[in-house]
Amino acid sequence: MRSKPVPTNAWWGNLVTCDATTNATGPIWPNPFAVSVESSGAYGFALSYPYRNRFFGGVTDGVAKYYAHPKRNEIQLTAYEFQTSIPDTQITNWTDLGVTVQLQAPSSTGTMKSSMVSGMAYFTATYQGLTPEILFEAPIATINGVTATVGTRYYGTKFNVAAVSGQQWWLHVFPSSSSSNGIQLNLATTMILQGLTTFNGAIRVSAILDATQSVAQDTYSSCIVTGGDVEITSDSKYSFKWKTEGDCAKGLFHYALDHHTKTLTAASVVEVANVAMYSATRGLMKAFTTLTSPPTWSFYESRNIPVTHYPRSRLTKAVALQQDLKTKLRADIQGIWTVSTAGSYYFTGKLVQQYASLCLMANDPVIVGTDVSLLRRCVTKLESAIAPFLDNSWKYKLKYDAILGGIVSSEGFVTGDMNADFGNTVYNDHHYHYGYWVHMASVINYLHPTWTRIGELNNMTRMLLRDVANPSRDDPYFPKFRGFDWFRGHSYSHGMTTLADGKDEESTSEDINFSYSMALFGQTTNHKSMKDIGRLMTKVSARSIQTYFLFDSSSTIHPEAYRPHMVPGILFDNKADYATWFSADEYMIHGIQMLPVTPVLEYVRTSKFVQEEWDTILSKLDIVTADQHTNSWYSLLYLNYARVNKAQALLKLSQCASMMDGLSRSWALYMAAQYSL
Repeated sequence: MRSKPVPTNAWWGNLVTCDATTNATGPIWPNPFAVSVESSGAYGFALSYPYRNRFFGGVTDGVAKYYAHPKRNEIQLTAYEFQTSIPDTQITNWTDLGVTVQLQAPSSTGTMKSSMVSGMAYFTATYQGLTPEILFEAPIATINGVTATVGTRYYGTKFNVAAVSGQQWWLHVFPSSSSSNGIQLNLATTMILQGLTTFNGAIRVSAILDATQSVAQDTYSSCIVTGGDVEITSDSKYSFKWKTEGDCAKGLFHYALDHHTKTLTAASVVEVANVAMYSATRGLMKAFTTLTSPPTWSFYESRNIPVTHYPRSRLTKAVALQQDLKTKLRADIQGIWTVSTAGSYYFTGKLVQQYASLCLMANDPVIVGTDVSLLRRCVTKLESAIAPFLDNSWKYKLKYDAILGGIVSSEGFVTGDMNADFGNTVYNDHHYHYGYWVHMASVINYLHPTWTRIGELNNMTRMLLRDVANPSRDDPYFPKFRGFDWFRGHSYSHGMTTLADGKDEESTSEDINFSYSMALFGQTTNHKSMKDIGRLMTKVSARSIQTYFLFDSSSTIHPEAYRPHMVPGILFDNKADYATWFSADEYMIHGIQMLPVTPVLEYVRTSKFVQEEWDTILSKLDIVTADQHTNSWYSLLYLNYARVNKAQALLKLSQCASMMDGLSRSWALYMAAQYSL
């Protein structure tokens, strides 16, 4: 698999990175289970159901700063042969929705393999020429309803195992040979079931929470999911094409996240009544079975989110004159523009999108009338500012990483600091960074498509798009959808770094800025499939963000003790933390979900959410109550507030002494003034 570009930001990324001290890989969360590959003790796979071990931290007045789940090895699958020979671990395959890991002892030809797939209802280990051992966290009380006694042998194809702790598990066994009737297991200790001989076949593990779920888990156990791919058919339709083995005549039994249930088509699935499990940080997952062969989930995103550079509600000339927008726009365009060639791709990206937004204003006849001088001046300055980007002549040039397959800043290589430019060199935040550049490119294509360097600009932009959102698995240079996770409905921020709580997402507004900008670039360059994919990603992201990241008073996704925050801050796979990576200030925790301010945010941040967030949290912060207009975040908070109180917001924006990075005064007033209440 080393010849393939690596999906560095995939949810299972902890399997391809390791702790710098112990060399151990971290756990992963396919949900509803957590799984780890154990590299010490009992080598093999360990899993748990995180929800039942949830804990809260930093609790004040009943509100938790975070909630998370400890690593627990509730049940482990290993092999007797691994006791004397440490197995080699290898990722042998991956799909859009899953990953396959194989363990092999150097002293044996036997293997143990597992395909871990998002939403899987069972953990499956496939043995070939190894002797299974199954370890339990707590002593076993009963097996198939009979009191368990050490030394007893059990034979069959399914075992209902209940522990004294109250945990209960199904073990379903599917031998490779049709002539075999099952497996023989010996209760070696109160906590270990041990095979008597080598075994070829699959052992499936599922948690039993109640009688209804137990029946469902037993009924559908023969259909084994091994992966899945995403198929996009339009800007509103996509599907999960599940890969399976075994007998799937009754359908694939699988768990869906909350946002899936709103768009899954009735022709592809049926809900299994009263059967559900919790994900670690994304709420309740409902069980569904497929109705199609091969098993497929089909989705229809009917919501219309326009692909346009301009706001939904356009200004009147009276409002433009009242706010003196032309004068302010002229001042911003004629001011000093600085795009440092020694700087960060993130911060300079924010600047070029800021400058491009000024050019959009200069193209609005409501502001400038028939005067094209400001537009010409703005576009000329913008094209001059990005020349070093086109020439790749920055101090830290963009480089193609031939090992993993991607476009990265060379700063981390030069300085030896993997956190340089927020970790761009190790694939952190590419969708944040590059989204700004893609947006700028869409504006130049819209305003000046005949520019002599438009071809160079578009080549550079397409390269960044391939790095983040390449739609083809056949591309030998870039992985398919590096950042965007189609199952979870949003992107992941961290790349090749090990995180104890799994991958994360912080700035959802910068996430959606990428997909929105991709759609705009596809539209302005007449690339229909790019536009459609970008638009679909925008729709899916908007739904996911509203479900898991922006929780108004009607939301029940997160636990009650966490909901008062209204935003997660950082949403990990295993932890929701009311924080940012750069500050503990509440206005930044909320503000990072507001930038950059573009027309698409109106479709993500609902008026209801904005009003409740302001009334409950933002209006009570010192930055607002003390009118700290020299703090640049003040401008961002009040531009957001314009959604529900335009008059007050416009007054405060006119008083700002400092504007947020990437936000000009004229664009802030332009956006605030157009909101319809």
